[in-house]
Amino acid sequence: MKILITIPHYHNASGNGAYGSTGPQTTRRALALSKAIDGIHQNLGPRQAFLYCLHNHVSGRGNGRLVKVNENAANILDIAVCTVGSNHLLDRLEVPKAMYHHQSVQAEPMMIGFACQQILKAHLGKYDFFCYLEDDLVLSDPYFLEKLAWFTKSFGDEALLLPHRFEVATSEPLHKLYIDGPVRPDFTAKWQDVNDRREIAAEFLGSGIGFERWSNPHSGCFFLNAAQMERWANSKNFLDGDCSFAGPLESAASLGVMKNFRIYKPSYKNAGFHEILHFHNRYLGVALKTA
Repeated sequence: MKILITIPHYHNASGNGAYGSTGPQTTRRALALSKAIDGIHQNLGPRQAFLYCLHNHVSGRGNGRLVKVNENAANILDIAVCTVGSNHLLDRLEVPKAMYHHQSVQAEPMMIGFACQQILKAHLGKYDFFCYLEDDLVLSDPYFLEKLAWFTKSFGDEALLLPHRFEVATSEPLHKLYIDGPVRPDFTAKWQDVNDRREIAAEFLGSGIGFERWSNPHSGCFFLNAAQMERWANSKNFLDGDCSFAGPLESAASLGVMKNFRIYKPSYKNAGFHEILHFHNRYLGVALKTA
């Protein structure tokens, strides 16, 4: 399996702070991107093994007998971190430079996400999955893509499953919080009809799993199989520059796919079926006070 992941990355410590990328938390932002890259490789990449046994060290060969595991992991995993000018933190990352490709793009800072879409289209036919991930999202589910493949096999390529973003804080009364709650139905009504096949369900590992159309489809990411990427890239609205869903950052992640797919997320009762960590707490213990 071959996977291409694009990550828009920008940091301006002296910005207005409206987003994490324009605030003063430089160290935390660098750590978030490092964790995002780590999570992709550790859960989806090919460099995984089972320690079968230890033996005496042999020069050039180490001291362990290793057995390859997780055969469904990608045999090619390419991560393109897209930046504008010098406003980035790549020199402060805690991961080797070989774990990602630095792609400098020509775009306004808030429009980097659309440049990522151009990169995805430019590689049509070369990968099995085409992905977009904001730079503070950390993937920790090794079955993330297998769940997507199961979902599209069950419901068709016109249906797109997006994960719930969540935040964690063990020092708070709530230890885990899913952050993308519903919005007013009219906020997204011109792009999606959430009453069209509003609820669907299927059996997974012997249990029923439910999915729902959400008035707020935003997840800060999307993962498309090859057929879905081709469908979107060939649509009339691909790269139309429309930023009318909340703003350019949110639109780059969510508006294009919202226009072209029926977007689902897991139902409340099984929210953790498909999820991704929002590393920069914006709500839990910050905006939200539970006690």
